[in-house]
Amino acid sequence: MARVKLSALFTAIAGRYGGGVFRNWKGLTVLSVLPDSVSNPQTAQQVKARGLLSCTTKKWKPLSVAVKDAWATVAAYLSEQWDNYENEVGSHTVIRTPRGPYTALGAMVSVHGLLGSVDEWDCEDAVITAPSSVTAPSMISDLAVTGDTAGLVCTWTDPSEWGSGAHAGNVRIWAKSENGVFFAQMNGFVAATTETYTITELTPVGGGGPISLTNGLYFIQVDAVNEEGLRNAPSNVYRFVAAAPV
Repeated sequence: MARVKLSALFTAIAGRYGGGVFRNWKGLTVLSVLPDSVSNPQTAQQVKARGLLSCTTKKWKPLSVAVKDAWATVAAYLSEQWDNYENEVGSHTVIRTPRGPYTALGAMVSVHGLLGSVDEWDCEDAVITAPSSVTAPSMISDLAVTGDTAGLVCTWTDPSEWGSGAHAGNVRIWAKSENGVFFAQMNGFVAATTETYTITELTPVGGGGPISLTNGLYFIQVDAVNEEGLRNAPSNVYRFVAAAPV
């Protein structure tokens, strides 16, 4: 969370912007990371995301003008990529997509946050160089799910292109249940070319540690994050009814 300093012309600001959201906190205007799900804000994923936002914004101020200008170029690409983006997979989408426009700071926060989500960057590391060739991965295709409550086996076809300058990356696996037991969440990630992942547990609404899957309808979706910290549009949503193993 980063504090926003207002002026005489702008006395209040609120709403989504790029990869974050402006809101009021204890009488102050702050910029917070835009979560993929707000059903349970105290999960380990949310704590990690807020920590990445805080440490990234602190690293922004001492950067040179040239470095900030480079991030402005990335911001222009992200603004075009996500401007008025509408997820075509319908209301049961699992992955929450951002919406532009992005600022240079917002672009840096987004890239580092995405790399952090797949354990490719953390707060102890220096700020990475802004990508010089800015291209997100192409979409993942052929997502399918089999199995039962002992494990949902997800398979897919990796992006045909990972983006200019990026030779590989990671695929993130997301899931939620229709019955409200499990909120929308990233369950894990795997390196490129793996093309399979098994979900055995999910974190329930209300917090606590992950628990075994229950009978019911699940929605599964995947996306990819390349080595430059850019992500693609979400895959198709796969609906799967899981029952206890026979």
